[in-house]
Amino acid sequence: PRRRVHVVGIARPENLRTVARLRRELTRSRHDVRLHLAPPAEGAGKWANINAALAAAPIGDADWLVVVDDDVVLPRGFLDRFLALAERFEFELAQPAHAFASHAAWDVTRRRPGVLARRTRFVEIGPVTALTARAARELLPFPPLQMGWGLDARWSAIAAERGWAIGVIDATPVRHLKPVAASYPREAAIAEAEAFLGGRAYVTRTQASETLAEYRRV
Repeated sequence: PRRRVHVVGIARPENLRTVARLRRELTRSRHDVRLHLAPPAEGAGKWANINAALAAAPIGDADWLVVVDDDVVLPRGFLDRFLALAERFEFELAQPAHAFASHAAWDVTRRRPGVLARRTRFVEIGPVTALTARAARELLPFPPLQMGWGLDARWSAIAAERGWAIGVIDATPVRHLKPVAASYPREAAIAEAEAFLGGRAYVTRTQASETLAEYRRV
């Protein structure tokens, strides 16, 4: 069925060419796509900027919220296939796998040949993350973090508490053009994550690497 898809992200001046490619690909979709790619506020972190974009353009009655980075390349026909598979496997949180040529921080998110999708214990906060309307209602607003490390470990723990299925879509691999922590200090990101996760339940690195079910092509 045709879905209402609310896409939000930050468009930095140095990545406007990639952002233009994102716009072209996402608007090819058969779904009702509402794009909100806003310039960042000076000095604000990613998630404060995402919250500001959502305040200016609320999710409303959208079926899906998709958060995108501005340095990611999507395959042709991405959104329709990605959402069809996310719904087929009843994922509340989903991300596309990383292509072989993509920068990736986690082995579990790397594409697996011959696989359509996998149910996992962990879904990343980028470069592309999709939330159903139900998940968005529970997770918004996002914490106003700078880098956001640890936020995905927290989301994944909440998903486990709620009994949500979450996973990686291997059939729609994306290419992240820059390595993690390319534009900010890794040590600061780790310190922020430790402070944020203190006293909160979260998925450990060992748990995050687990695949619970694998859905293969027939």
